[in-house]
Amino acid sequence: MKYKIFLSSTREFEKERNFIKQEIENDYLLNRFFEIFAFEQKSASGDSPEKLYCEEVVNSDIYVGLIGSDYGSILESGISPTELEYDLYNKAHNDALIYIKNANFRDDKTNEFIKKVSNEHSYQRFNDQYGLFKQVRRSLGDFILKNLKNYKSFDSEILSNSSCDDVDVEALELFFNVLDYNPIEKIRDEKGLTKVLSTIKAGDYENGEFRLNNSGALFFAKDISKFNIAHEVKMVRFFDNEGIKTFEKTELNSSLLKILKEAETFFYKVTINISEINGFERETTHEYPFEAIREALVNALAHRDYSITTAPITFYIYNDRIEITSPGRLVYPLKVSDLEDNDPVHRNELICNIFSKTKYMEHVGTGIRRMKDAMINHGLNEPEFIESGEFFKVIFWLNSSDNILNSRQKMLLRLNIDEINKTEYMKLFDVSVNTASSDLNQLVGYGYFDRIKNGRAVIFKRK
Repeated sequence: MKYKIFLSSTREFEKERNFIKQEIENDYLLNRFFEIFAFEQKSASGDSPEKLYCEEVVNSDIYVGLIGSDYGSILESGISPTELEYDLYNKAHNDALIYIKNANFRDDKTNEFIKKVSNEHSYQRFNDQYGLFKQVRRSLGDFILKNLKNYKSFDSEILSNSSCDDVDVEALELFFNVLDYNPIEKIRDEKGLTKVLSTIKAGDYENGEFRLNNSGALFFAKDISKFNIAHEVKMVRFFDNEGIKTFEKTELNSSLLKILKEAETFFYKVTINISEINGFERETTHEYPFEAIREALVNALAHRDYSITTAPITFYIYNDRIEITSPGRLVYPLKVSDLEDNDPVHRNELICNIFSKTKYMEHVGTGIRRMKDAMINHGLNEPEFIESGEFFKVIFWLNSSDNILNSRQKMLLRLNIDEINKTEYMKLFDVSVNTASSDLNQLVGYGYFDRIKNGRAVIFKRK
């Protein structure tokens, strides 16, 4: 069920009314909770107002009134349609939202209306449609926080067709392996696994039987598909920067902690390890700091909008970057520009609560900073955060100096071949002898391979 907003004003604000309606309809979060009711020209025309909007305004959940310099037409009752709408709503609800546009001149009736409103409600002023909607959006956010306390979030919904038999023992063991909250271990040892699940709010008792909720199913169910929860992670390693040529791909559909483990395995399989000799020791580093990549994936799993069932989380690895994209916009009032400055706001409180008991989310609200620090400490730029449409994306870029290798050379390193000669390289990549020689000699120059003579033959051996 959506909450109905009654939008009231004179014709002076036709542009602003259309803008507010469009913005709410295009905002995924607001559109989930609110729908706009506006007669537009009819609501301010004076044509049989009682028939057109009396019932609608009284039955609306929110009244948004816009007041400018023009009072509008006068009804037989001696007031304008806008003021009548205000009176009808105010009599039934007494919580109208009023916005007054700054103006150099107002007619007398408008000034009287403003005086009346100010005696009954607080109001906000605005200069243009953008400032107006910013204030409206904030007020609607406050409405959500105030009125939706009994709203059942996705992750807290009890799965009546679940039971303890649906719990995957392996997933539970994995949870305890990464647990970073000692009291849970004590509860397990003293009171058993069902008590653990209820303590971390992975489910609750219903008619004497323990049932998983959606968050519990995502972490611990043997078969999550039984509960029709869309949670897939699609991983692809592309051969290029454009996402045209696919090298390897996988789809992860298991429980969340297993997904993290499987994603790590895939990541190390298809990305490059770089070995260097430091003194007498061989040191291996990686082209990306995995702790930053994992943090982004944890955030995607924890904060995605699970009501969007048609799109998976995508984890795309290109030659020059990694992109992790999650369904769902940032939760109001979060913005990309102030992600680090705001207190944590969670779409999925219970999922975040379970993650917070593990080493993967040790300090709630610090993940963005940890991602940035890990990239900087690895000699790379900070990740890029983008909100686009109904999706949130994190991009990890390699430095341009890390992209000196061509796609064949990078592929050879990912294949973890210990040694190769020119003929084998030519067959592997279907290139000429000159290209093979050039590629391999460059890899020697970059320090990835040694060039070793074996009689008349030359072998290129991985360092």
